[in-house]
Amino acid sequence: MKRIFGYLSILLFFVACSDASHKEANEKSQIVSDEIELIKHHDSLYYLTLTTDSTKDEWELPYPVYRFDQGDVDANGSVDFLVGVTKTTRFDSSYSKRLFIFKNYQGYVRPLWMGSRLAQPLEDFKFKMIDKEPRVLSIEKERSGLFLVAEYKWKRFGLAFDHYIRKEIELKIAYQILES
Repeated sequence: MKRIFGYLSILLFFVACSDASHKEANEKSQIVSDEIELIKHHDSLYYLTLTTDSTKDEWELPYPVYRFDQGDVDANGSVDFLVGVTKTTRFDSSYSKRLFIFKNYQGYVRPLWMGSRLAQPLEDFKFKMIDKEPRVLSIEKERSGLFLVAEYKWKRFGLAFDHYIRKEIELKIAYQILES
C-alpha cells in the first residue's frame, strides 16, 4: 500500500509540474507582437491585415474607408480595430458612414461589432480612454443640420450610448471636441 501511495505521489508530482510548465508555455505563446495594417487596393477595396509572430490574416473591406483607429474597446486587454466605412445596409439603401469594430481572435481578424448606425447619422468617430475607461466618441448629424458629439461605451454585445457631450454645434466645433 505504501509503495502504491509512493508511486501515486510521484505521478501526481510529474503531472503537476507538466501542467505548470504547459500553462507557462501557453502564457508565453500568447505574448506576440501584433501588427495591424489597413491596406488600400483602390478607393473601395481595403484589407485589414493582422500579422503576429505565428499568423497572418486579413479581412476584406469592399467599401470606401473614411477612418481607422485602434483601442481596447471592450476592455479585455486586447487591442480592437475600429474602421469607418461608407456603405448601404439591408434596411438602409443610402450610402452612409458606418462603424465596424474588429478584434484579434487568436491571431485572426474577426468582427466584434458591425454597426449599421448609431443614434443619429454618423459623421466621424474616435477611440479614447476617458478616466481610464474605453470610450468611442462620435460626431453625428442632427435633424437640424447641425452636429452633436456623443460618447459610447462597450456593453456586452455592442456600443451603448452613454451621454451627449455637446449638441446643436457646427461641424468645426464638433471636430475640435473629438480631437481634444
